Parts: sequence; structure tokens; C-alpha cells
Amino acid sequence: MRTRTSTAIAAALLGGLALSACGSNQSAAPGPVTTTASSSAQPTTGTASTTASGATSAGTASTPATALSSGCAPAGTGVPAGAVTKQVIDVDGDGRPDTGWISGGTNVGITTASGATFSVPINLAGGGPRSVLVENTDGRGTIAALASDGRTVDLLLVRNCGMFEAKNIQGETYQFDLGYRGTGTGVGCSQVAGTPGQSLVGLNVNLNAAGQPESVRRTQIIIEGTSARNGATDTIQVAGNPAAAASGAQISCGDLTMSKDGVVERN
Repeated sequence: MRTRTSTAIAAALLGGLALSACGSNQSAAPGPVTTTASSSAQPTTGTASTTASGATSAGTASTPATALSSGCAPAGTGVPAGAVTKQVIDVDGDGRPDTGWISGGTNVGITTASGATFSVPINLAGGGPRSVLVENTDGRGTIAALASDGRTVDLLLVRNCGMFEAKNIQGETYQFDLGYRGTGTGVGCSQVAGTPGQSLVGLNVNLNAAGQPESVRRTQIIIEGTSARNGATDTIQVAGNPAAAASGAQISCGDLTMSKDGVVERN
């Protein structure tokens, strides 16, 4: 099935929702963790990522951050002045929510309740406002920060009290497409058929001949240390289910959505 552009998909999804009493937010959908779908989420060949600004250099961490009763040790200078901020999930295992932020549209970071700050530059080329959603992708402590400009999404990973750009198999920043390149439409967290559990997934909504959402292809993203690669794929049918179709064109994870829970710059 041919994948349409983001404009066509958005129009189709909005048209479908207009015929339904369901909203497009995550809670209204049957739940992308089990029913949304994903794209082929092809790794891109863009410019290689820059080094994270935290104390640990990019690429050195190889395991998820261990749950710490007292959280990460205080470090860094805290949230930058003028940064856009929002409370996010607990990323260091101390049981307290942390603060995500975007500074100047060029840096994203997290300041933990324990007083640690780590960040990384982002090099998104789109002209839209930046946004970041922090999520536990597998429910077992694999923490990702999805940074978007509205047309692509950079995959950032939180490891050992640091933040790092995930590298694809070419050694460059792993990115998801939001319809700009025609390879994907969204990002979610689902259990792809044949895999042992929930994971981060790329999503790709396919339209039928009438321009209506018909199916969503999901691609498992396998995260190993600070690397990410494509895994298993499956396809689910969403015809007649506008809420499920809409979730295929969102950035979300479980009950979290970018629009509701992300750190979002405003125009």
C-alpha cells in the first residue's frame, strides 16, 4: 500500500474523526500500546550527532540508568534561564517526577528532582516549534526523549544520569519521519507481533484508494546502549476506527502524548 504525504494523512484522519464521537488523544484510542501501528521507521543518513553536554561523553553508556533511591547525584547548573519547562516522568528511579526543558530551540535536557542536569544539542532542520516527550518505552526503565520539529523526530536516550543521541546503523542520529519523507507518520510504544514485550515503535499510516486510513504498520525499535535499529514489523487494520488511526499519526507512549505531556515551544 502506498504511503501518502503527511498533509493527506492529516486531512484523512481529521475527516474520520469528524464522523466519530471519539477524540484523537491517547486516552480516547483503544491504546497504541496494543493497537496502534508503526512504520518502517527507516534510519536516516543525516549529519552525525554532536556530543551530549552532560558529564559523560556520547556513546560511552551501555546500560539503562539503574534505579537509585536518592536519584542522580547533583551536577550541572540546573534549568537554563528562559527555557521552556514541564514536569516529566521520573528518569532516575528515585520516585519523584523530574523536569524536562528546551532552551533556545537548540538544546533539550532534564533536571532531576535530586539536582542533576543533563542535556544534548538538537539539530532539527524544520521551522516548526520544538517539542520533547520523555517516556519509559518498554515499562522496564528504557527512557527515551523524543525531540521533534513537526516533521521529523530525533531519538534521544537517558542512560546513567546522562542524555545521548541514539545512533542508527550508519552511526548517525536515529530519526523518525512524520510524513516529511514518506517513510512514517508517528511514534508510539507497542508490542509488535512475535516480540517478547512492549517497545518503542515507528508508525506508518496507509491510506486506501479513497484516501481514508486503512492500516498502520508498526516497526519495533531495538535499543542497545546508545544505538537503535529496526526490528520486527507487523500491520494492524484501522479502517472504521478513527481513534486508532489517529494515534498512528501521533508521538505518544501509553497514556502520554506529545500534545498533552510534552515540553512544547509555542510560536
